[in-house]
Amino acid sequence: MKLFDAFSQKAPNKVFFSIVLGALAGVCYAFLIPTVLDSLAPDPGRYATAGSSVETIAGVEVAHYRLAAVFLLTCAFILFARSFSQIMLLRVSMDVATSLRIRIYHRIASAPIVQLERMGSPKLIAALTTDVARIVMGARMLPDLLISIVTLVGMLGFLLYMNAAVFWFVMGAIVFGVVSYQIPMYFGNRYFVRSRHVADDLQESIRALIYGAKELKLNQNKRASFFDELLIEHERKILQYDKRGFTIVRAAMNYGDLISFFVIGAVTFVFVNYHSVSSTELLGVIMALLYVTGPVTSILNFIPQVIVARVSLNKVTQILDELPEEEAEQHPVLDFDWQSIVFKDVCYQHPHAGEGSGFQVGPVSLELERGQVTFIVGGNGSGKSTLSKLMTLHYLPQSGSIRFGDVEVDPRTLVSCRQQIGAIFTDYYLFDRLLGLGGAQVQERVMGYLSALQLDHKVTIKDGRFSTLALSDGQKKRLALLVSLLEDKSLYLFDEWAADQDPVFKQVFYQTLLPELRARNKAVVVISHDDRYFDVADKVLVMEDGRLARVELVSGATRTKAALAGSVSAAA
Repeated sequence: MKLFDAFSQKAPNKVFFSIVLGALAGVCYAFLIPTVLDSLAPDPGRYATAGSSVETIAGVEVAHYRLAAVFLLTCAFILFARSFSQIMLLRVSMDVATSLRIRIYHRIASAPIVQLERMGSPKLIAALTTDVARIVMGARMLPDLLISIVTLVGMLGFLLYMNAAVFWFVMGAIVFGVVSYQIPMYFGNRYFVRSRHVADDLQESIRALIYGAKELKLNQNKRASFFDELLIEHERKILQYDKRGFTIVRAAMNYGDLISFFVIGAVTFVFVNYHSVSSTELLGVIMALLYVTGPVTSILNFIPQVIVARVSLNKVTQILDELPEEEAEQHPVLDFDWQSIVFKDVCYQHPHAGEGSGFQVGPVSLELERGQVTFIVGGNGSGKSTLSKLMTLHYLPQSGSIRFGDVEVDPRTLVSCRQQIGAIFTDYYLFDRLLGLGGAQVQERVMGYLSALQLDHKVTIKDGRFSTLALSDGQKKRLALLVSLLEDKSLYLFDEWAADQDPVFKQVFYQTLLPELRARNKAVVVISHDDRYFDVADKVLVMEDGRLARVELVSGATRTKAALAGSVSAAA
């Protein structure tokens, strides 16, 4: 019943009312058989009070008009109750689907970056697009399941009333059928679980196909290997597992459908030879068993949906368990001023999937001051990216401390300190609109920046939304820079921002933008290999093997670019 917990928590009154209506519809379904049998019986009135009179209604002669009226009203009530029950739960299921996705959205937004990096986007996308829909689809069938169960119970009660021996025979057949039905369903469920596990790998392959299209076009062997060993292989595995699973399930469902007919045959051709069953009772038994076929089929059809929904529910639960919420108070945001950021013996070690320890950065002690430009240099694997994520508080130190002026970064102040920071990483994401920014002054600044960055002929902004993002890599980075400048943060970090820019905009970035930010009393950190512009910095942090090897103070009058280039080469 865990599958329906979200429904009962979301709208308990509606779910309860839907269940009640579904149960009443099932009772009415079961009541239709004795009503019809009463009209066919030689002595009407055995199963219900009725008369044998004939009435002419709207020019039509109706026998047993009282039973006919009861039959018509019962059918009308079934139509109302079943429809209302299904529609009500359908609407609740839509609310639940949206709520569940929003819950995952918030969990992703509040999870530590390191956990999101370890999990990867394919798993999260599969959970949002596939698993949530399957969960809701399985839970949405609750009214039909209840109607079928109540109808089945009502028919069995009717059989007990007619002939106890037949009832116990049918019950034995049902128990045997249910037990034997579970065996193939168990194996079918295992294939569904395997298919869902491969779905994560397929999502990753699809992502690689989209984002790695340029690389695949340049190497036909790589492309063929990618398709054969990854993309198509995952599709084949999912197809294979789903085919086997649904084949087994479908065969089991057809077997379950025929159980009722097996029982009918056994009662008609065998059971009557050993037990006394009148013609009227036999007619009622056969009609009841035929009527039971529909509810049994519905219940059996529901089981595969429950299996698939349960697999998806376990997957979503696993993802939520693997995405712990960050230990940080979201509100209120503290308003404070600072002049320097101090790192004191900060250490961070990456988690390692296998045995041993991951790459460690630190201990690092340094100071970033407002009104200064700081460059971070070093070779690949020196720890520049990790240090930059520590500076932007995407990674939190495992030991040591970080202070923004007099405010130490801790769970109480973390969100407030992050609001002081603006950053453009190499894997930045450019939103298609200005979020959290508005007003006439912002619009004027936007137009000025668009012109300065030479984007005014490419991009316009209407209602806070960019007209297009179909831009070159360099133009996208300039647009991301525009957004960052509009946010007006106290600390800016640029990770290889100028790498995709032409020489003109490199010069604008280093010799115009950075001095302008310094003049506005911003603390600026730049990860760069452009040694020609190192004289723009106030100091250079040289990283080696996860350690801050040295801090070089830069003076344009005393330090030449060549000397700085030599330092970088030594660091690499």
